Amino acid sequence: MAPLVADRHDLSACLDLDWFFAKLRRGAVEPWREVAHAQNRVVLRAAAEAVATFAEGGYFTVAEGILYPFMLDLFAAACEPHGIDVNYAVLRAPIGVVQQRVQDRTLEPLHAGALADAAVVDDLWAQFESHGVAERHRVDCGARAPTEVAGEVDRRLQAGDFRL
Repeated sequence: MAPLVADRHDLSACLDLDWFFAKLRRGAVEPWREVAHAQNRVVLRAAAEAVATFAEGGYFTVAEGILYPFMLDLFAAACEPHGIDVNYAVLRAPIGVVQQRVQDRTLEPLHAGALADAAVVDDLWAQFESHGVAERHRVDCGARAPTEVAGEVDRRLQAGDFRL
């Protein structure tokens, strides 16, 4: 969905947060494990700095990935000195739809093997749901076409609905 939103703008960038995790080599902990919290903050801080750099350069910048609300402070801290607004949209679908989409993937990030594990996906989905994302940041994408959802996301971004 994120590339579709980015493509609606003349000058844009779309950053895959999984790419930053895939750059970890020795000593990396699977990011969905509780013990990975400190590691995840380092990786996401690097991603946040990249987002801020692209946005400061004039690019409409979209970052896509599993980003829990308790990591948003990293993006706010990276963007605030540049006067860049941070927006947060959470695409939501029923767990059955999410599981099917994971199984249907043909292109995967380097570490995605475990993400195809139904138990890991169930746990991530449940963790995300438990963090209490405000309704104004949620976008239902369960049974809708990707272009329709991208249009809604872009409209709501322009209206300021997702601004932190």
